[in-house]
Amino acid sequence: MFARIKQLFRSRKKNRFSTPGVETGRGMYRFDEREKRQRRTLLKKLNQYWTTRTDHRQSYKTEQKSTAWRKVLLVCCLGCAVVLFQKSGGIGLFEVFLKDIDYFKLTSIDVEGCYNAKPDEIRKAAGITISSSMFSVDEQAVTTGVKKENLWVDRVSVTRQWPDTVILKVTEYKPYALIARGDESGAGLYYLDRSGTTFIKTAYGMDLDFPVITGLEAESDPEDTANLLKAPLALLKLVGSNNPNLPIQSISEVHVDDEEGMILYLVEHPFPIFFGDNEIRQKYFRLRKVLEMLYKPRKTGMDIGRVAYIKMDYLQDKVIVGYSES
Repeated sequence: MFARIKQLFRSRKKNRFSTPGVETGRGMYRFDEREKRQRRTLLKKLNQYWTTRTDHRQSYKTEQKSTAWRKVLLVCCLGCAVVLFQKSGGIGLFEVFLKDIDYFKLTSIDVEGCYNAKPDEIRKAAGITISSSMFSVDEQAVTTGVKKENLWVDRVSVTRQWPDTVILKVTEYKPYALIARGDESGAGLYYLDRSGTTFIKTAYGMDLDFPVITGLEAESDPEDTANLLKAPLALLKLVGSNNPNLPIQSISEVHVDDEEGMILYLVEHPFPIFFGDNEIRQKYFRLRKVLEMLYKPRKTGMDIGRVAYIKMDYLQDKVIVGYSES
């Protein structure tokens, strides 16, 4: 458009100065009429262009407003649909229909991670049966049922393998020590895991080759029991490094006494080791050195066979080894 206007003015200038004149003036008159018509045509086109551009802007703004209102209306409709869907039952409606579809009926219940527990017992305690729907499996109910019926189980995870298989992954407790619980009429040894959780009473044929923690039989408060177990478990954790002079297999009993604190008993020697409750790490390393000296009587002149007791907290940074009179 603008190029056309420039061309018009150039042609006008050229015609005005270079076109030869005619005496009658008719040629000049025709030339002026032609320029007027061209100017009117260009003005019409310019007016039409600006009018079209203004109309386009107005239509674009109108279109934007209508689009915004459409979006707002769509969001409102979706919100109403969600509310109605939830009030009418939500996803539960789909589950009701899907439970009746044979394609999602259970054909296999796999159990993984069992060492002491039996897979058949886990399946029975889970409450899941073959031919039931995959959508009827309640993970919380499965975990509660399995842990209630089988005391070896610490955690249970339920995995759905669509369309017809459920996998129960079992994590069992690992025995770390034994603890004596109960009174004289019903006392017994229970397995204790590394965190201090008592999980199952031992029976004939079970593995009992673990240190025994005694002295807490009368404790009925779980919180108090957990606090009293902190020191014995910390000591057993240090002994678990299996130093040759004090391996974990050499600990027979850790007795918790109200006055003396912890008292250790070794498997091969009957004398008590009064350990106390404080500075457990420092006392552990001192006991290792004392036992190393006692196991080498030719070099030190000390005989472990004549030891009556060892007191780890006799004095500050001092250990006393008591011998029998014989």
